[in-house]
Amino acid sequence: MKRISTLLGLGVAAIVLQGALATVVSPPWCPDLALLVLVGIGLRWRGLARGLLLAALLGYSRDLLSGSLLGEHALLYLFTFTGTVVATRQLNLRGSWPLAGFAAGLTVFYGFGMLALTGFFVGGVDFRLNWLGAELVHAGVTGICAPAVSAVVGWASDWADDDPGRRSLGLDAIRRPA
Repeated sequence: MKRISTLLGLGVAAIVLQGALATVVSPPWCPDLALLVLVGIGLRWRGLARGLLLAALLGYSRDLLSGSLLGEHALLYLFTFTGTVVATRQLNLRGSWPLAGFAAGLTVFYGFGMLALTGFFVGGVDFRLNWLGAELVHAGVTGICAPAVSAVVGWASDWADDDPGRRSLGLDAIRRPA
């Protein structure tokens, strides 16, 4: 429970920091810190059920704090978390460049998802090329920040680990007499 509450607090702090940063820096140049925290959680989470609960809580928190449609970010966060968990099993995202590329691609898909959901529920949303240019800049900035945010999430996750005894031992821990 300590791990969930710590990561939820870190995610809410990222949402607040992102909102404060967007008042100083132009929105395309502001990284999506909350999405990066969710990606960092998805890279390290063991079970799927509690991870989905945490993703839904983070998404709903973002819905409440951003003023968007309730459930819009929560639904996209569920897809984002599930996609990250599946991608970590299929791809090697341990390096800075693969993680940055993955986060940038995920940011673009997240933007298209927000555009589609808003267009479906509200209507009157037009796809424009200047939006795509701003989204690509936003994805690049988010990708650049991905390794640092992932390292912070990893540190917080290790610090708040409820059951540190579940960590696996390395092969070099077993010594055989010669």
